Amino acid sequence: MIKAYGLFWKVEEVFWKKQKVAGTLLGSRSQGAKAIPVDFREQRGIYALYFDYELVYVGQTGARNSRLFNRLKYHLGDHLVERWNRFSWFGTQWVTKQHKISVDTASVHKEMAKALNVLEAIVIAVAEPKLNLQRGSWGDAKKYFQYKDPRLTNA
Repeated sequence: MIKAYGLFWKVEEVFWKKQKVAGTLLGSRSQGAKAIPVDFREQRGIYALYFDYELVYVGQTGARNSRLFNRLKYHLGDHLVERWNRFSWFGTQWVTKQHKISVDTASVHKEMAKALNVLEAIVIAVAEPKLNLQRGSWGDAKKYFQYKDPRLTNA
């Protein structure tokens, strides 16, 4: 499901956009002189926002036409502004031999959006980031509560 990812990227190392020049979200497979950059701005998947290395928010880019760059840029001006300075992302699109991210089809997108909703809900439930206002969408999954076996005695 996850085809590419980036960990703890710095907000200040992203070209967000200047006037009519589109922003970029560049990454590469290596850090050497021969590194070939890939623009991940159109990636779909799950992302996490951190203040330094402390997790503060988890979100997803999969519903409708939401993409990674736009979601991150949105958080630079919403209630999370100045509350995060790093981010990680986990994308569903792979990198082609031409160093571009793959195009996802409408049929794949529908099922992927459902899966991303559940994956986001799992991460939020496990990590409980302090700035997440929503708790995630579990789709058709049903919640169960622990039931103490009556054969156990009260100690």
